[in-house]
Amino acid sequence: MSEAIENLSVILLTLRKKLFFIAATLFLGIAVSFQFTGPLIEKIKTDLLPEGAKLVYVTPLEVMILKLKLSFIIGALLALPLVIYYIWKSLKNRFSIKNPSSIKTRHIILLIGTAGLMFLLGASYAYFLMLPLFLKYLYLSAAGAGAIATYSIFKFITFAAAATVLFGLIFELPLVLTLLTRSGIVKYETLVTYRRHLYILFLFIGAVITPPEVFSQLMVAVPMIIFFEISMLIVRILGSKKVKKE
Repeated sequence: MSEAIENLSVILLTLRKKLFFIAATLFLGIAVSFQFTGPLIEKIKTDLLPEGAKLVYVTPLEVMILKLKLSFIIGALLALPLVIYYIWKSLKNRFSIKNPSSIKTRHIILLIGTAGLMFLLGASYAYFLMLPLFLKYLYLSAAGAGAIATYSIFKFITFAAAATVLFGLIFELPLVLTLLTRSGIVKYETLVTYRRHLYILFLFIGAVITPPEVFSQLMVAVPMIIFFEISMLIVRILGSKKVKKE
């Protein structure tokens, strides 16, 4: 009984240390990025607001809350690599995954660089291609119906930022699935079995983060499906690495 309590104490202490580092990274990112949220809002407004549309704030604290939310998103992105590292470490211990001796520092740097590049590609697709077309389409559709485009600054900027970050993460899918299957955590056959379920999930995500309009939902869901299929192709080519039981 005393040994079990001691083991539980060690686990809780380790978990507390991990949560402390994650929280510290998060709040540091929030504190630093908050200073730049003003220019960031102006940049998004200049790049994405359709010509003729206007941004308004409907509550006194709306702009301040928007700045806090943007800084929180940035802080969460900065803390995400640390969270992923802790999750990977836990999975590695759970599935008895060993680090091959062939993995060197340059391989880790290459992996981090690839992840960063894929995120930038996804964010660029959303910010420079999808969002301008999507927002322009909605503006013209509303204007054709005789509506005046007056957007809440909080909702408009939040949507643009969330969509940009979401697609940055979506473009990480090939890399994530490849690592999971090569490590033996997820099997290729499992992904094939639940392929249709994942398609429905992608469509659901598209419906949640966009207005109830088929064109905008497809602009979100289709890239998700495409990158999932690219991931499946990469996994099939590279093959799944079976974890040997000790």
